[in-house]
Amino acid sequence: MFDDEDFEDYFEEEQDRKIAIERYEDMLNSNTPVYFDSEEFGYIIDHYTQHNQLKRSRQAVELAIAQHPESTMLKIKYARQYLLENDAQQAFEIMQHLERIDDEQDPDYFLTLGSCLAVLGKSEEALENYFSALPYFDEDEKFELYNAIAYEYQHMQQFDLALEFYNKALPFAEDNYTIYHEIRCCYLSAGRKEEALTYFQEMIDKDPYNSKAWSNIGDIYRMMGQYEESIDPYEYALSIDPEDIWTNMHLADIYYDLGRYKEAIDTLEEALRNNVETSMIHTTIGDCYYRLNDLQTAEEHFNKALEINPMIGSGYAGLGYVFSDRGQSRKAIKFFEKALELEPWETDHLYSIATDYMKLKEYDKALECLRKIQEQTPNDADAYYYIADLYGQQDKIDEAINTIKFGLLQTDNDPSLLYLLAYAYFVKGCHNQGLEALDQALDADFEVWPDFLEYDKELLANDNDILQLIEQHKKNQETNTNPA
Repeated sequence: MFDDEDFEDYFEEEQDRKIAIERYEDMLNSNTPVYFDSEEFGYIIDHYTQHNQLKRSRQAVELAIAQHPESTMLKIKYARQYLLENDAQQAFEIMQHLERIDDEQDPDYFLTLGSCLAVLGKSEEALENYFSALPYFDEDEKFELYNAIAYEYQHMQQFDLALEFYNKALPFAEDNYTIYHEIRCCYLSAGRKEEALTYFQEMIDKDPYNSKAWSNIGDIYRMMGQYEESIDPYEYALSIDPEDIWTNMHLADIYYDLGRYKEAIDTLEEALRNNVETSMIHTTIGDCYYRLNDLQTAEEHFNKALEINPMIGSGYAGLGYVFSDRGQSRKAIKFFEKALELEPWETDHLYSIATDYMKLKEYDKALECLRKIQEQTPNDADAYYYIADLYGQQDKIDEAINTIKFGLLQTDNDPSLLYLLAYAYFVKGCHNQGLEALDQALDADFEVWPDFLEYDKELLANDNDILQLIEQHKKNQETNTNPA
């Protein structure tokens, strides 16, 4: 606790800080040079960095160094400026030329040098400096330092030590969400999922109303693929904190992945009733209604998402799907193109554009889109698959076969392409080549042979040679699974 003398010092410093900042800004407005001592510059620089006004802090620190070129304190702040500008190398070079001057400046020296080394990937050296800084802080002031130490140990995959320091930081965290996340990541990265569950369950035992702990239990089950088990913890978390948008979204995602679209909608609409409204919520609700074939309501929510955030690509893509399903391919393509403009890395948009061009029988434009995907993802089988399918729709079987063969070279004989090659040969009437390709496909991935027959039941499911080959592979599978 502060005593009276501490309070007097604090308020006196705050007054000095305020006066220095006002004088500095008056100087900028009048464009008249004014002298500030190094301590005043310290106040001014800290003020701008705390408000993330990096251009102003850069201007202030350069003027400060010009007036006080020998000030170690200002040089440390100069190094911090470079760190904030993501130039750790330049910051480190400044720190290398500094020497420790006195105890008062030592903690800033160690912290800043440690931060430079951490960003440069020198975790062990960073830790040495962080530990050197520890004695200068009272226990309740060590949160950021404990957190930084924990992060370096986590980066070094020394998860027990990382957990130790995250737990030391936890009592002083204003928002425990981030630390909970890192603690969970440590356990999961170490393959200790059950221990992660136990950790958060013990928190619940001590405080049943800890919504973040409940949410983390849900997250762990979700990451373990135990979707049903994740539902109750998420619902408990939301009953405690209905405005927790991420838990709302995670629970809705679970329902969505389970195909329980109405429950996903109910979850997100509860968030809306609690005045939690984002573009992401509306796009997800729109997607659920789209899956339920309620295109009108889906369109309404995609439009609401775009009203909130006109730069959300999934909103435009959602409208594209709606208009595509209504048979309005021209309109759909415009929305998909806008989504692609905002998210050029998202190849799904290119696939969607290609699909609608195919509906319009504008095969050259569809092929152009698929070629772009092929260029972006040369080792992904899907692009070759769809290009071959596009040729097939135009009865260009030789072009389809050549595309598949090239795709097989790029994808290390992807099974889906082997099955498609077999089908293409059968369509062309090259029966023996078809059987040879099918034999390779069955060796590569036997389980999906029923999907192969669905390509063309009349052609494939009535061919005795094909059925005999599948039966032969089935017996081989059974023999390998149950050896004598």
